Amino acid sequence: MPFSTREISETVVFQITGKFLGSLEGEAFKETIEELKESGKKQVVIDLSKADFMDSSGIGTLIGAFTSMKKVDGDVKLAGMKERIKNLFLLTRLLGPVFEEYDTVDEAIASMQ
Repeated sequence: MPFSTREISETVVFQITGKFLGSLEGEAFKETIEELKESGKKQVVIDLSKADFMDSSGIGTLIGAFTSMKKVDGDVKLAGMKERIKNLFLLTRLLGPVFEEYDTVDEAIASMQ
């Protein structure tokens, strides 16, 4: 699985590693988001510092997580994006209007406090 989770304070950090393809990993990612919501966790940071590639379905998976968390007054923020992945988010105009991006996980977590 190209993602793992850990908890820091009240925030769950998803570490995405390598290629993140929504068509392959999307279902497991969605299930994890639903489990977090059921357990009362509402703050999520997606750490993309170790992600090498993301396709449009991977972006769609992250949008789904964002929408799902917003429905329960939660939030999803992005951290550590490499230039290639950041360009995808800029091209699709998702940075700013939808996702907030931070250089580090710690900065993203601090923005939620």
